[in-house]
Amino acid sequence: MENQQIAFVGDPEVGKTSIIKYLKGLEFDEDYSPTEQIESIDVTIQNNETITIYDTPGNVAERKQVIEILKNIHIVFVCFDVENIDSFDSTLQWLDDIKKQINNSMQVCLVACKIDSNNRQISQEQAFEFINDYPNVEYLEVSVKTGENMDMLIDKIPITTPQGDGDLQQSYRTQQSNKQSEKPPHSPERQSQTYKSQTSLLNKEEPLWKVYDFLFPTGRVAKLVKISDINAKNLSIQDILFKLQLNQCYPVVNLIGAKETNKGKFYAGIARACFNTDAVIVDSGISTGIEKYVIRRGVKLIGVAPEQEVKYPNQTTGFIDPYEISNGHTHIFLLNNKEKMMVFGLEGVFKINLCKKLAEGKIGKNGQRESLKVVHILLGEQEGFLNELQQAVMANHPIIVIKGSPLCDQFFQNYNNPHANYSNASFGQLIRKGHFYGLNSLDSEDIAQYVHFFLTVTPFN
Repeated sequence: MENQQIAFVGDPEVGKTSIIKYLKGLEFDEDYSPTEQIESIDVTIQNNETITIYDTPGNVAERKQVIEILKNIHIVFVCFDVENIDSFDSTLQWLDDIKKQINNSMQVCLVACKIDSNNRQISQEQAFEFINDYPNVEYLEVSVKTGENMDMLIDKIPITTPQGDGDLQQSYRTQQSNKQSEKPPHSPERQSQTYKSQTSLLNKEEPLWKVYDFLFPTGRVAKLVKISDINAKNLSIQDILFKLQLNQCYPVVNLIGAKETNKGKFYAGIARACFNTDAVIVDSGISTGIEKYVIRRGVKLIGVAPEQEVKYPNQTTGFIDPYEISNGHTHIFLLNNKEKMMVFGLEGVFKINLCKKLAEGKIGKNGQRESLKVVHILLGEQEGFLNELQQAVMANHPIIVIKGSPLCDQFFQNYNNPHANYSNASFGQLIRKGHFYGLNSLDSEDIAQYVHFFLTVTPFN
């Protein structure tokens, strides 16, 4: 049987050798000694088969020889130093070289080293965005100095008994045990912030969010995200979007206060405009009437709702509850808070932040982030929308007001009176502060033109 072979590649001084020494149970050494040539360690695994780990030099002169080795590699770790932007840029060439040599059984993992540094130059977000172009490549962040996430790295290496250096996994466990005993009685555990670590079996706490495949009775499948506490400080929407592969930068149309009111082809116009601009639609997850049009056009429809306020589709009865998660959604976010008392109206901050994150693009080589447009359509048919509307105003986004609800109708009645009194004083204050534009029509062409204009021309965001 062919021997398993593993390689660590990357620029000089990124930490490849330190990782291998750590796995062998050796102490961390601050002194840097460059790897001048390809070195290997032969080990045996539980069934007495041999496995070889290659430590490779990062200099250009040896690169051709390193690439030649990759033809027989089963697992390759591409390493970079989070303090060194050039080493991060070099991973692009390493991954391209690996792609040329790749075989169907090869595993590839990008490893960010030295994450204990106070001089970090490459953020997790930048790494996530970069790795998104390589869907078959995994991503880890580690610190050899502190041992952070080394458990996750060792789990990918089927090593148990290195020749001459003792049991590799046992030496790792001994190191961890010794480090635990050296900690002060109340020293806090360091927590990894990547989405990979949230699913680690070693985490003591339940993850803040989980992703499921949700099957509608019609046979359509959506991605369902359950978030246990939307107010948690370490909750990262960007991490969730990375997991869902929704971090490509989209124009966004957000429906505020929408529910099923038989608006017919009005929603067809929104779906058509989104299709023509590659935009996604965000709503409250319940039926509005737009579902059949987004299905027809293949437009992404993302629902956001408090988990306790919605119901799952029931295929055993013919009755459709108005607060039932509606077929046609491609993604659904069900939200909770620490008190488990989420109701409609409390999801507004998360929903607007989600819209902004969806519209954010990747960080380019110049360090600048692309950002596309967000436009909100205010229907005001569902209670509890004022908090979300306030967040949209604070975000400086354009808001299209549609006739049909009591408050929206007041907007049209007072259109030319900036000092008019509204039945809801908070609504009146928001009208005076924000960028509101009235559309006194339910024609599909009219709303399509409005949406297209604000997604392509408006200067407000």
